[in-house]
Amino acid sequence: METVNAKTAVTLVCLGFILIGVSIPLFLGKIKMNYFYGFRIGKAFESEENWYAINRYGAKALMCWSVVIMAVGIVSLYLDPQHVLTVAKIAFLSLLVPVVQTLWYARRL
Repeated sequence: METVNAKTAVTLVCLGFILIGVSIPLFLGKIKMNYFYGFRIGKAFESEENWYAINRYGAKALMCWSVVIMAVGIVSLYLDPQHVLTVAKIAFLSLLVPVVQTLWYARRL
């Protein structure tokens, strides 16, 4: 029988892999300026240089944070079941960290 710990671990690890997969093309500069995919903030649309710089920075931050989320997923296997959902919620909310980091980076450009 699957426990909440196992489900949470699988969810967080899969989320991490998905975010890394989505971030790689942005980090490599493969995504041209568009209104659908990437860090779509005003500063990014001011120039192509800004677009690529902001998206590269944001993708790197998101990939690094995804590794943290995946690690939290693995750790959740060893937590008491009553604490796992709280940890999972914090992990999901922590995705705001790379977004805020990217916004701060964009302000410095």
